[in-house]
Amino acid sequence: MYFLLAVDRSRPNGRSDELIGFVTARIVLAKDSEIGDLLRYDSSKGDQTLVYILTLGVIDAYRNLGIASALIHEVIKYASSIPVCCAVYLHVISYNNPAIHLYKKMSFKCVRRLHGFYLINGQHYDSYLFVYYVNGGRSPCSPLELVTVVISCMKTGLKSVAAKLMKNEEKMVKWAKYKETRGLISTQNKRMIKTECSACDYV
Repeated sequence: MYFLLAVDRSRPNGRSDELIGFVTARIVLAKDSEIGDLLRYDSSKGDQTLVYILTLGVIDAYRNLGIASALIHEVIKYASSIPVCCAVYLHVISYNNPAIHLYKKMSFKCVRRLHGFYLINGQHYDSYLFVYYVNGGRSPCSPLELVTVVISCMKTGLKSVAAKLMKNEEKMVKWAKYKETRGLISTQNKRMIKTECSACDYV
């Protein structure tokens, strides 16, 4: 288990050790996690792991001061220091807009919505699943990657077709010039024959 606490050393009257923020996380095996299907595995790294953020909190008086961001950055640094770790992930309740904004701002990717994930006071709430990839970790194939591959293939195909059309056009031009040249030679030969015949008549 990974714990990180934040305290305000500037507080007077012996209150400098009072807790103002905290984050807890744990390491899980990627293959056993709920996001195993969202990862591209590297078999050369053996059993890959993930860091799952369990809780993150900052007391009201210290919110919007960058404390939560600093705590998350430390978790990302911790995960990055583990060679076989490929991502940090967490859940956030669907109505927690400040948290959602924070994770997006920190380049976490919202990869899934889980319906009825939380049960609070008898009421079900959806959860968003956020992932931050580290150490070269990535999703198997995102929609953007699929679109990129398709566009790349289309460009390659169009270039190939254009090249063939250009070659065919060059052949057509060469053949037209060849026919034109032959026509000119044939006409010149006819004129020469007529001239010679006319000369014979005058002799």
